[in-house]
Amino acid sequence: MNTSFVVDPVVSTVALATTSIITLTLALPKVTRQSDLRQAVAGFRLLPHVLVTPFALALLFVLFALALGINVARGRTDIDCGCNGFRQSGDAVAHSIGWAHVARTLLLAALAALVCVPQSERAVVWFDYLSVLGATLLAVAAFFTLDVLLANRPKLNHLRNS
Repeated sequence: MNTSFVVDPVVSTVALATTSIITLTLALPKVTRQSDLRQAVAGFRLLPHVLVTPFALALLFVLFALALGINVARGRTDIDCGCNGFRQSGDAVAHSIGWAHVARTLLLAALAALVCVPQSERAVVWFDYLSVLGATLLAVAAFFTLDVLLANRPKLNHLRNS
């Protein structure tokens, strides 16, 4: 009896599609604004200057979550991680990071890791394609809803405290 871990093809496909959509959506603005991305990575003060650009362009989720976690643990939460776009000029409320950003990034890393797990060999039927479409839309919508909530948390706190 083979006890190796396998995932359903629908789960694997949803993980691949969701990770791809999120990565492309978040990466495209960063590629066009590479200087802002390098500045965000350099702001963590974890890498020698020579490694900032390769790390910034690699978009490695687990390492990024580690960098976020180290800075939150250090109490350096007043930095802009560049997760949900970069700070707009004239934005009066400072961006900040927290454990929710770390959890969100680790969740994305786990989703990406699911793509690497072997799939079961069950037959894929027509309903599976509808399931993949619906689950992918739901996962992407949930991720970006969380992204917007995290991006607006400092503004909401500022309004609550004023």
